Amino acid sequence: MKKILAIGLIGLMALTCGKARAQFDDYGIKAAIGTATLADDLATKSPILGMNVGGYINFTFKHSPTVLSEIFYLQTGLNLVRRGNSFQEVYEHDNTLSFREGYHHAYYVQLPILAGVHMELPIREPGHVVGFYLGPAVSYGLFGRYADRMITPGYTSRAANYDVNFSGTDDDRALFNHISRLDVSAILGVSYEHGNYTFSLFVDHGFIAVSEGTDVLRTIMNNLAGTGTTSSIPNIPDGNNNAVMFSVAYKLGSFQK
Repeated sequence: MKKILAIGLIGLMALTCGKARAQFDDYGIKAAIGTATLADDLATKSPILGMNVGGYINFTFKHSPTVLSEIFYLQTGLNLVRRGNSFQEVYEHDNTLSFREGYHHAYYVQLPILAGVHMELPIREPGHVVGFYLGPAVSYGLFGRYADRMITPGYTSRAANYDVNFSGTDDDRALFNHISRLDVSAILGVSYEHGNYTFSLFVDHGFIAVSEGTDVLRTIMNNLAGTGTTSSIPNIPDGNNNAVMFSVAYKLGSFQK
């Protein structure tokens, strides 16, 4: 991962140095919604509503004597991102059916550095532009919530219906007291521009596991077999944030005279 990031940074430096001179082009706001989940081996995981809201700045190379100067651009910005996962497990032990369900909702501030190309469609009506973009993004966790409940119907004792690994205090449920705040992801998307609007479809895949703990399913089976040990770390699966998003951006203004 460090080698990939280093190569990416060297590439960006090469583009912005020498004959290629980047300049501010335009800026705006954008909002995205979609599905977010964990890329792990949980068979019963379910996506939650993902979110990406923030602002952007575009850099272009229109005054550089290169072949791609008219179609190549760089984009950065600052976003508030919602990621997470939900899960539900059903299992049987000693002829007793039990359920385990939970979720984690995490909010990050994200800084993307995207490189893209866009070109106008060769049709009669001007102003229709398509393109694609990719690049890394660094996210830092701000706040979040975690729930993990086990329920056995017909049993009223707390031992059979309880919140797994939680004492019930608000501090114990603060998500980033238990999982990593830092995430580094790769973003890949396609776009369509017309007027001041840009519509995009993109994927955002994280490379840092949200938790180094054991997998949820393995923990359940170990506990049922009596081989598990009590841990103070919630059983969030050792997975990576993954999201598929649809975004709408609106250009507020331009730096070009």
